[in-house]
Amino acid sequence: MEEDLERFLRSREVPQEDIMKMQSDKIQPRSKKQRSTSDTVTAEGPRQSHRSHSTPTDEADTLLWDPEDDLWGAGGDEIVVIKWNDVTHEDVTQSAEMNGVPMQDLQLPLSSDFGLPSAHVSIHEDTVQTSQDLLLNSSSQLSPSTSAHGSGNPESTQRASIHRTKVVEDLLAVFMDSSIIHLTLKMDFVNEKAIDDNGVSREVYTAFWEQFLETCEGEAERVPRLRPDFCEAEWQAVGRIWVKGLLDHGVMPVRLSKAFIVACIHGVHSVDVDILMTSFLNYLSPVEKSAVEKALQGTMEESDEEDLLDLFTRMGSHFLPAKNNMEPAIETMAHKAILQEPKYIVDCFLTPMSLVQLQLPDKDSVLSLYEKKKATGRRVSQLFETTNVVLSQREQTTFNHLQRYVKNADQAKAEQILRFCTGSSVICVDRIGVCFNAETGLSRRPVAHTCGATLEIPCTYSSFPEFRTEFDNILSSNFFEMDIL
Repeated sequence: MEEDLERFLRSREVPQEDIMKMQSDKIQPRSKKQRSTSDTVTAEGPRQSHRSHSTPTDEADTLLWDPEDDLWGAGGDEIVVIKWNDVTHEDVTQSAEMNGVPMQDLQLPLSSDFGLPSAHVSIHEDTVQTSQDLLLNSSSQLSPSTSAHGSGNPESTQRASIHRTKVVEDLLAVFMDSSIIHLTLKMDFVNEKAIDDNGVSREVYTAFWEQFLETCEGEAERVPRLRPDFCEAEWQAVGRIWVKGLLDHGVMPVRLSKAFIVACIHGVHSVDVDILMTSFLNYLSPVEKSAVEKALQGTMEESDEEDLLDLFTRMGSHFLPAKNNMEPAIETMAHKAILQEPKYIVDCFLTPMSLVQLQLPDKDSVLSLYEKKKATGRRVSQLFETTNVVLSQREQTTFNHLQRYVKNADQAKAEQILRFCTGSSVICVDRIGVCFNAETGLSRRPVAHTCGATLEIPCTYSSFPEFRTEFDNILSSNFFEMDIL
């Protein structure tokens, strides 16, 4: 017994002086009846510390024993308890005697984590309590407890699968729950392989607004119209989509009327005449816009009067006002079209859009946001940066073709280019990386990685017309499929 225990202690790298001290101790052993609960060796529980029984060491494993026990003089009726605690794995062992159960076994667990085979050396007395019974009793006292520092659930994540053919219907179903604003939303397109790392979400929001705006009134700027299939819940869901897309990904529909959005965020009273008339002119068709501008300037011709009469008739008036009353009449017409008719929708949007009042505290901040988000050829071209500092001659030539192509694009084409590269038709990234490959033939094509806002283009174009033709064909297809993981 003594030799086995000594070999065991040496195998655990117990200092020699400690072993010699244990051998030199001559304290008389005590019987079970004389042993008290305080003499039993225990380990620290999750919420209590027995400093008198253990001393922290730098070793991964700590051997604990009662210095008052004579390990070498024990015999007969005496009980020797040695517990081996794996500090590295934070296994917590509590003495059974602390729970009122007499100790009957000596167990020396040899952990395989330290390169030793797992085993148990047991010394039994006449009355044996099985290790399984002891484990059951101990586990009832060491139930898991939640630490104050480790508690708290991680931010919830909700996933949604969207069909491209019915983006509006699918996304509205997701946003009918008001709590979605506070969740992390990950989306994917059905039958497409892309994993959402912002790029897919940007594409979903952009596709939603593209389809939604088709049902709205107006031209360059549009205003939602009342629909028989939309009630308060649906309109509030649309408002949440506007807020969530802007806050999470910087995506917003710049074609949605500025005056309408200002009214939704800050109330109808915050819309002044300048904002109202600007939005109204963009709301009109080019022909109607020209007629109204000439009417306000007092330079109308006969053909303009006919166009203006058609506009007033559509707005509910069947005659032209006098010239000295033309401006107030047009302002009233603008107020009716932009604010009065969609007033119910404005009221539904007010609740979700109040969440952005801190980011957009006044009407000027809203107008500034519209200006920053709007894509133009020059702005988009300034986003492109090569991933390599040093370019070959072919790469530099191709990059020059790209800059020229994008800079000369009108707003519609600039939005297409931006959407192809980032998933969004508005500016929502600081840069777009450009890298090159040497593909030729049928495999030659530009590839966009929307999540990382990176454009990979071949550097094998022989001329700018060839470059322009290939890009025009891709953008005019109006079909983008995400199939890169």
